[in-house]
Amino acid sequence: MCDEQRWRYPGQGVRFLENRYQLDDLEGFVGLLAMICQEAEATEQIPKVQEHYAQIIVSKMLSLMKTNVSRISLGSQTATFEVIADYIAGHLKQDIDSEELARQARMSLRSLYGLFERNAGTTPKSYIRQKRLERINACLSDPTCNVRNVTEVAMDYGFLHLGRFSDSYRKQFGELPSDTLKRRH
Repeated sequence: MCDEQRWRYPGQGVRFLENRYQLDDLEGFVGLLAMICQEAEATEQIPKVQEHYAQIIVSKMLSLMKTNVSRISLGSQTATFEVIADYIAGHLKQDIDSEELARQARMSLRSLYGLFERNAGTTPKSYIRQKRLERINACLSDPTCNVRNVTEVAMDYGFLHLGRFSDSYRKQFGELPSDTLKRRH
């Protein structure tokens, strides 16, 4: 159910954090249970229907009761993109590949590419490169940022081919990174 609801399943299993609940406080739960019990007593039971009822009960319990399941809502596409963008922003100096992002977002690679196309108009790899370049530009422009040279900051953000880095930087900001660094002094 956690996967289906796109909630993070806790490694140690789901735990309910309160021992007792008043049934009246659990909105719609009593009615749901009554309906399921009535269906269970029917003479002709349909296994597939029973399976759906089990999923509905679990979903309702996870929604209504306090648990250790983190409910970072990855349900809506914009929320998913925002969560992924936050993850990228926090890991710009690390090697981030599309497969890892798809795993983090619990979606297929194809869905991830579609999400980036809709929200950023680009691929995950291009988006990451753009964000790294923006961070480097901010650092090179900021006199308080401790940078000795362009090579050092480029390497920090995973740009190993300095010629390509300079070219990408120039395309995005209209000047070479060394010019940005010179201008801040």
